[in-house]
Amino acid sequence: MPPSAAPMPSLAAVVSGPAAVLILGLLALMGVVLVALWRSRRREAREKERFALIARATSDGIYDADLVHNTLWRSEAFCRMFGLPADAAAHEVADWLAKIHPEDRERVRLGYARALDTGLTEWNIAYRFLRPDGSVGHARDRLLILRDAAGHPVRAIGGVTDVSDEQEALESHALLKRALDATSTGVAIVDARAEGWPTVYVNAALEALSGYSAAELIGRNLGFLQGNEREQPGIETLRHALREGRDAQVMLRNYRKDGTPYWIDLVVSPVRDAEGRLTHYVGSQIDVSERVATEQALAHRATHDELTTLPNRQLFRDRLAQALRESKRFGLNLVVLFVDLDNFKLVNDSLGHAAGDELLRTVARRLQGCLRQTDTVARFGGDEFVVLLLGEVETDVLRVVDRITEALRRPVELAGSMHYVTASIGYARCPVDGDEAGVLLQRADIAMYQAKARGRNCAVGYEPAFDQGATERLFLISQLREAVERQEFELHYQPQFRWDGRAQGMEALIRWRHPSRGLLAPGHFIDALEESGLMVEVGRWVLRDAARRHAELVAAGLADVRLSVNVSATQLHHHLLEDVEAVVRDFQLPPGALELELTESVLMVNAESTIEQMRRVARLGVGIAVDDFGTGYSSLSYLKRLPIQRLKIDRSFVRGLGSDPDDEAICASVILLASSLGLDTVAEGVETEAQRDWLAEHGCGELQGYLLGRPVPFDEVLAMIRAQRG
Repeated sequence: MPPSAAPMPSLAAVVSGPAAVLILGLLALMGVVLVALWRSRRREAREKERFALIARATSDGIYDADLVHNTLWRSEAFCRMFGLPADAAAHEVADWLAKIHPEDRERVRLGYARALDTGLTEWNIAYRFLRPDGSVGHARDRLLILRDAAGHPVRAIGGVTDVSDEQEALESHALLKRALDATSTGVAIVDARAEGWPTVYVNAALEALSGYSAAELIGRNLGFLQGNEREQPGIETLRHALREGRDAQVMLRNYRKDGTPYWIDLVVSPVRDAEGRLTHYVGSQIDVSERVATEQALAHRATHDELTTLPNRQLFRDRLAQALRESKRFGLNLVVLFVDLDNFKLVNDSLGHAAGDELLRTVARRLQGCLRQTDTVARFGGDEFVVLLLGEVETDVLRVVDRITEALRRPVELAGSMHYVTASIGYARCPVDGDEAGVLLQRADIAMYQAKARGRNCAVGYEPAFDQGATERLFLISQLREAVERQEFELHYQPQFRWDGRAQGMEALIRWRHPSRGLLAPGHFIDALEESGLMVEVGRWVLRDAARRHAELVAAGLADVRLSVNVSATQLHHHLLEDVEAVVRDFQLPPGALELELTESVLMVNAESTIEQMRRVARLGVGIAVDDFGTGYSSLSYLKRLPIQRLKIDRSFVRGLGSDPDDEAICASVILLASSLGLDTVAEGVETEAQRDWLAEHGCGELQGYLLGRPVPFDEVLAMIRAQRG
């Protein structure tokens, strides 16, 4: 067995003494240092790995700049955001700056440099950047700066967040706010989850509308704007809708901060979250005070006489019906009086319409002064007034008649001189002379005619023998039947002009060439035509005779001039559609050549049926105009459903233009209403240049009246228009 190798001598054996101890100590220390260094490097590697994993996991772009060794590290998200290569050998600040929007680039560069130089430890900035696809994004950049003991920057770690969606939302919100503040519609949002439903947003229009600032409105329930009127009909409707979480549209009267009332059209809609829970209500409101005022004025016109402000025929009939019910229920006496002024036509003809109107207003005031508040006096038209007395006996009727006679006996100053007025009065009593409204009115009317026959300026109560006086009416009807057979009716035409003076149309107006009384206007016979049942036949003749004139207009080069024909309620409901179809077919009328004029009252008779019939008429190319607009009763909700082309402003409103603010307000409102509905307007009864100028200035489309042209036979109006066009 070979001898064993000699063992290596230990360091202690080679080196002995103090040197050996020193060397061993150094080696041990070196080992400790090496172990600590290894552990530090391992910990640093783990931290870098953890940092890299966090950087990869986050959607934000992260970067780390070693300012001492001038190195830069960027996360994958950072490189994707700015379109930079992730594996670049060297990262430079310049390539990142190149991706910043040119308009923001210099601001960011200077800000970054200033942050490093001014001792900051944290820096924030927002800027736009260019995405790889060329679109523009919005970024928010936050930088943390580490500094040494001397304050020099040694490291900068930052994160960049793409806030494009947030920015777009902010811009959309700002745009929406600007739009809401720019609109004239008041908008409010209330919190339906909080007690009392406080307001959380109002726009500028609502501030202007209510007179309250946003600070005064936010946090409050907007019900306080109704003041003490918390039981308006619209409020209950609104409450039901809010309780049920559905849309609502109501009209309310609110009060501004200064106490003035105004009307709003309010639309409220619920807002729900993603789970369908009700969170808010959005309300939009517009000021409809002007519209309400117009409707109220028109409604007042529908039930009151414009000239005297007294109740008109319709309102009087309503009150008479109510009084008859009370009379039967409580056993009260009731009396109807007809008061007709004597020789009123003479005043009108000699002194003019203005004097006649003043006389009627004076008589109205004096009649009201003779009665109790429970009595009613109305104007039926012309110079005819009707009085309703409830609870009066025969002696009281005579006492009232004496008061009326005494009141009218006082002189009236007209056109600078004094005039005296008398009246013929007829009356009928309930139940002695009848217990129905129509019967009492008819018999009071008959008694009034008897008073005229007895020399006027007296009062006569109805007697059964007076019925024989009705033979005059029957005689008139008989004459009308003969007039139809003898073809004594003829049409005159009144031209209608545009505001610039160009003839645009002509209205056919019926006249009766009476064998002994001469040419009679419709006021002398039209009611009897209706009463006799002859209106349908005569109206059909008027329609055809006017329609045949279109061919003559075409031959004269005036094909654009339309023909307008008045239609009565009787015609409307007796085969009018068939008659119109026949004239369109027989005379080959193009669209717009013919127009029918119907009054509001006619249109409102069986409104739904009328709407359908008028729509069928319109499909034939025949226009429709509302005649005497504002003098009858109509619902705007029905009018807007009718295929109307024109509103004709009644002459009673035109008369006061230039002198009567009320007439001017009504005319302006009708013109505005028509314009809002896309309709034209025609003003009737234009007799002065002041009226013409006012209407032209306020946008009335067409004018008609004696100032521009009187009703004349067709050949004359045709020659006049041709001369004008020539």
